[in-house]
Amino acid sequence: GRSQIPMPGNSNREMQKMDKYEFNIKVEQIKKLVNKGDYETAMKITDTVDWRRVRNVSILSMVATIYEKNEDYQEAKDILLLAFERAPIGKRLLYKLADLAIKEGNVGEAEDYYREFCDLAPDDPRQYLLRYMILGAKGAPPQQLIHTLEQYCNVELDEKWLYELATLYNEVGMSDLCVRTCDKIMLMFGLGKYVDKAMELKIQHAPLTKYQMDLEENRDKYEARLRAVEQGYEAPSASYDYDMPPAGRPVPVPVQRAAAEPPQEDPYEEEPVYGERQPYRPYRGNREEPAYQEESAYGEEPAYAED
Repeated sequence: GRSQIPMPGNSNREMQKMDKYEFNIKVEQIKKLVNKGDYETAMKITDTVDWRRVRNVSILSMVATIYEKNEDYQEAKDILLLAFERAPIGKRLLYKLADLAIKEGNVGEAEDYYREFCDLAPDDPRQYLLRYMILGAKGAPPQQLIHTLEQYCNVELDEKWLYELATLYNEVGMSDLCVRTCDKIMLMFGLGKYVDKAMELKIQHAPLTKYQMDLEENRDKYEARLRAVEQGYEAPSASYDYDMPPAGRPVPVPVQRAAAEPPQEDPYEEEPVYGERQPYRPYRGNREEPAYQEESAYGEEPAYAED
């Protein structure tokens, strides 16, 4: 750790306690700024902390997010490498290290992290995403990108990457597969940014079904209902004028999710990199990764090293 200069009347232990107190205040300030999406101000505080003394992987991951949002990819990687040294399971961080290396334009380094990820987690389907991003950075042809992304989408139900796959099908003229993939997104997710995009993409090739048109026409009403549920009360049903479909056909019910898009993305929201890998279950796109985890990744060690 950095050297302490004892002040008159203060023992070194008292100085360390004060240092830790200041550290905790700074972390709270950073956390509030991250939750507001103010990464620029957050970075001004992170620049004043010696992160080599911090043991908590969740805090280090949050700090890496801040540098990534400010496009300081080298600093983000340096912080994540500190976390990697402290992480009980390395694959949590290897995925993000590879992602940052790709964003930085360092494909060779990304390939090193990708190989480590595959060695450590040979059954984790995110290896296909890393391979897809590396191939994309190398300018691989669309057919090769499609083959790799299909391997991921065959085992994970993820609206973002399904939509990406649909756009690739569209790019190479595979309109039937494009339409089928858009249909899958609309059926499985009901509403949201990627459902809207899938609708727009599908109508370039084929008309929407009656079910899909109902989704589009009733979107505002569904979102109003979801907001009511979120706020912990059920508004009187009379306040919603649902367009009922003809008898014999079920009412399309979208997957429940937050109606409004958040003003800022949660850090690394696309991938559950730092938490334990979630077991596969449908509608995984609905789960939110917290911007900041309260508990230490170890549960045993303090977040801040006093030595």
